[in-house]
This record gives sequence, C-alpha cells and structure tokens, in this order.
Amino acid sequence: MALVRILNPRTASEAAVVMALLRAHEIPAFLHNGHIASVLPGVMVGSYNAQSVMVPQEHEADALELVVNFRTAPSPAGDSSAARNALELLFFLWFVPSHHTPRRGGKTLARFVALYEVPETEYANVAEPTFAVVLARSPKGVVLVFNRYRKVWELPGGLIDAGESARTCAARELVEEAGCPARNLEWLGLIEVEDVKTHIGAVFTCDVDAVSESFTSDEIGGITTCRRDSRPRPLGETDAALLNRFA
Repeated sequence: MALVRILNPRTASEAAVVMALLRAHEIPAFLHNGHIASVLPGVMVGSYNAQSVMVPQEHEADALELVVNFRTAPSPAGDSSAARNALELLFFLWFVPSHHTPRRGGKTLARFVALYEVPETEYANVAEPTFAVVLARSPKGVVLVFNRYRKVWELPGGLIDAGESARTCAARELVEEAGCPARNLEWLGLIEVEDVKTHIGAVFTCDVDAVSESFTSDEIGGITTCRRDSRPRPLGETDAALLNRFA
C-alpha cells in the first residue's frame, strides 16, 4: 500500500484533530514519527522531530480536501527567547521556544494556540468545547466588550452551562454581555487556547441589528464596535487572532 504525505502538523493538538477528522470520514491515516518524535514543546526541525500525516494514495484527494484549512492556516502565535534558542541550539542541537503567557491586571490571559475549521456536524469527533465565543457583525463593525476582570477588549462569550449546547451558549452570552439578540447564527469552528491548561471553544458568527451606545454589568465595563483598521487596545490575544481570520 503506497502512502502519501498530506500534512505536517505544527502542534500535537493539530495532529490529534487532523487524525480524528480523517478517521471520522473513514480515511485510513498514519502519523509518521508519531511515537519517536515530539512536536511539542518546540518547533519542528527537519526530519528530527517533524511529524507527517500519511494516507493511502487512493484516498489522497479526499484527505487533501478535508485538511485544506490546516494547510493554509497561519502558524499559532507565540513569543520566543533568542538567547535561550541560541544556547539550546549550541548545547543540545535543537531548540525550544519559550512560551509567553500573556497577563494583564494580575490575571493570566488565554494564549491563542490554533483554530480548527471543522464542520459543526463533526466537531464531536474532534473535541467537546467548554466555552463559546461569537463574532457579532453590526452595521458599524464587530461587537467587542471590555472585561472588567481581564481588563481587555474581547469578543462576547463564556462557559457552556451543563446541558447547554455551544450554539445556545453563544446566543445567550451575546445577550448577557452586549445586549444584542443574534440573527443568522453560524458555526465557524473550534479554537484551542491555553492558560494553565488547554481549553477548546466553539466559534460562531452572527448579525446584529444595532449595538447599544452604553452597556455595562458586573463583568462588562463597556461596549464598542471595531473594523480591521480601528481596533481598541488592549485586545485579547485569542480575540485578535479570530478577528484577523474572520473580520
């Protein structure tokens, strides 16, 4: 059986998502170097710790169609230490970028890891989201709210309640945090973020007819709209990544 390479995953999480997606579509898939090399921590260095997703040649076209978004997606954001990389390259012949954990107002903020544009009907084969966020589009731009605790502007969203669907959560959080009822709520995919732990969330987009000039609550200290060329600061890292991709 001839195997062909369709993707070099950039993180362990991306590898797991791609493998689950292919198997959900009954496409045999193999992770080359999956047991003797590590994608995380660090970047992939040639054939040393790079992983490859392989499929039988007769399934190549179908597999490439499924993973097209992973092949074209931007690399996960992250900072690295040049001095540390140089030392590890010198002494260990490979390097591990240091992870930057964003903080503001004494709070640890979630670091964007990856976006997985999997269909809503198939996300259960990949991961179960624990929170939902929504890009609500108004005539004036995408809705952002100011979180009093994290002290950043962010997309409306929050934790999924017990027994609640991700879709219902997104619509509820938009009303609670921005006072806007959602129209035409559409699924965009799954997002992976990391603070102390790794978390998976559901991402939606919708239309809203109008945005209040002033909206506050115990959690929300303000509301605004933004376009690509006019974003408020400070802006959450994960929210910035989603706006870069979809707004």
